[in-house]
Amino acid sequence: MKLKLSLIILLYFIEGVVSAQTQDSLIVENSHTESVPIPIEAFAGNKAFTFQLLVTKQFSPESRFGFFNVTTFGGDYEEKNQSSEFYSQSMVTVQVWQSFSIAAGLSTFGSSNGTALTVRPTAGLQYLFANNDFVIVIVPRIDLTQTYNFETFAVLEYHPRLSKKWGIYTRLQGLYNYNTKWGFHEISSIYLRAGVSYHNIQFGLGSNHDFYGPDLNTVNNYGLFIRTELF
Repeated sequence: MKLKLSLIILLYFIEGVVSAQTQDSLIVENSHTESVPIPIEAFAGNKAFTFQLLVTKQFSPESRFGFFNVTTFGGDYEEKNQSSEFYSQSMVTVQVWQSFSIAAGLSTFGSSNGTALTVRPTAGLQYLFANNDFVIVIVPRIDLTQTYNFETFAVLEYHPRLSKKWGIYTRLQGLYNYNTKWGFHEISSIYLRAGVSYHNIQFGLGSNHDFYGPDLNTVNNYGLFIRTELF
């Protein structure tokens, strides 16, 4: 647990240092991408609790350089033999054409059920589209060491406004991770959210569906979510 906490603090420290020191004067090509807020979400399900942070930001409005991070932590409610999982990607992105960027950084995964916490260098691509109603993020990547896992993370949000204060919020989020060294599916997930928004707070119903190993052992978790957006 101390190692996990130290790693989380280190990742956020790196993000702060890089964001503060990096200044880029290159002009970004015109695209349909607007500034994306930073959402923080808590999900309480019938089997487990999940926390998620998602960051997709340019270092400045005119910079081609940015930072991508998705961090998810989950744990069940058992008093004895409680299980937990920690997953994180942290990558610097460089815009190469409109909504497309190349990305490189670190991937981290660990669980209390026997999977040791691993930190691996990783590289891939990022597609980002955002406007008043939609956010689309797609990040395919591959680990550069150990088992060379190939993974795709994707988010599709639809959040039209109904008034100045209220709106609709929906999200489809998916993850697929494949172990290319040994040739089997390692982990994947589908997260569904449907609710309403009030100013920069969203809440409603949700479900998490996680699939493990070659046999796709499934854990379904149904509950309520609340999230806020930091600009």
